[in-house]
Amino acid sequence: MAVFTREKLADLLAAARKQPSTVYLFVGDRFLCRQASAQLEEVLLAGGGTVHALDGENEDPATTVSRLQSFSLLPGRQIYRISDSRLFHSKKVAQGLWKRVLAARDNNKPETAARHLRAMMTSCGLDPASADDDPAKLTAGEWKQRFDFPHPGGDLSWITGLLKEEVKQKNQKTAAAENQDRDPAALLERALKAGVAKDNILILLAEEVDKRKKLYRYLKKNQVIVDLSVDKGAGSKAQKVQRSVLVELITNTLKEMGKTMAPRVMDQLLDRIGFYPVAVVMETEKLCLSLGERTRIELADLDALVGRTRQEAMFELTGAIGDRQTARALTIAGRLLENQVHPLAIIATLRNYARKLLLFKVLQQQPQYGYTPGMPANLFQRQCLPALKKESRWQQELGGHPYALYMQFTTASGFSVTRLQNWLQLILRAEQRLKGSPIEPLTVLHHLLLSMLIPDKHEADQRR
Repeated sequence: MAVFTREKLADLLAAARKQPSTVYLFVGDRFLCRQASAQLEEVLLAGGGTVHALDGENEDPATTVSRLQSFSLLPGRQIYRISDSRLFHSKKVAQGLWKRVLAARDNNKPETAARHLRAMMTSCGLDPASADDDPAKLTAGEWKQRFDFPHPGGDLSWITGLLKEEVKQKNQKTAAAENQDRDPAALLERALKAGVAKDNILILLAEEVDKRKKLYRYLKKNQVIVDLSVDKGAGSKAQKVQRSVLVELITNTLKEMGKTMAPRVMDQLLDRIGFYPVAVVMETEKLCLSLGERTRIELADLDALVGRTRQEAMFELTGAIGDRQTARALTIAGRLLENQVHPLAIIATLRNYARKLLLFKVLQQQPQYGYTPGMPANLFQRQCLPALKKESRWQQELGGHPYALYMQFTTASGFSVTRLQNWLQLILRAEQRLKGSPIEPLTVLHHLLLSMLIPDKHEADQRR
């Protein structure tokens, strides 16, 4: 029927008031999808009804379809909202699922790890119940062919144990239920074509989708898709889109709370938090609540709650990491949390830092830029920087003070590409723990920092 973007949300709500669709698929950042879904639910339930919130990781697709096809005894519309839907997984998102497997395993959650592993296998056409399809038995070449990302290496025999437990649980189901669960996307599509009960509506939320999937194409043609995806890259175009999203969130939050913001305060707020929609909204709400009877947020209010001292502390944290000062990094992380810095904002800072170091490390390996480890700052500014800045792709990353760039290149030269790539994986796992586990944020951040700074034998040998 239609694909709506963030700019067309008002049109989506207007259409829902007149003639609601049976299925709505929201794609993109989890917070943005949840926020837009809440607006839609408010419109759909204007005449009464109930929202049934389901987790895609634990949802039984056959049960959901059965509820959609059945008339409810409850009054009004019945909305079934499934967060983190797995219906659109495929080989294209297998690597993301594998990272979730590792994160759940590291958190000692074997059942969750097994679910993610099974989703990864079925999305690539493998049968978790078949011993022949056990990923632990695949060669590096077979793994790459099956899952479309490189073999992770190491001993993967633990996968077999997860699959055995999964098979044991599946054997408790009836054969019919198992067949239905094997292809939940096809099951849902058949149910939609056959028709669902009046006043039943399905809302799907997914951060990642494969648009080539048959169900996605069916929903695009016959139902409603709301694409809230935001490019999280560092290019100028992506940065412009990210900023517009955050400005809209701040503006709406201020309006809802009856407050205003002095000129330049918004720019400062965005600089200090970065692209993290949930953190931006929470910090804006915190600023509004701190005003009391006052109605305008001033720079002093921002400095008091999201102040420069925190911004400096963020730089201190990355500086401690770059200098391999583990104890100092752990202390700074604790102080940031004590000062009410959102843990996801810390994660965003670390991710940006790791990405920048990885970029600089790769640029150092390109002979045309003339960089050599240990070169003096004046030679770097005179010889390397002009050649680097000819590349328009890196204008933002190379837009800082020349000496600051020199120091960052020096820091990057002390780490291997493999180490920096591993940092990004560790940061992703920490983010998943913060979002989906009851572990204290301080524990998650300390584990992350210790994992990042654990001595690497190869690099240690090089420094001797």
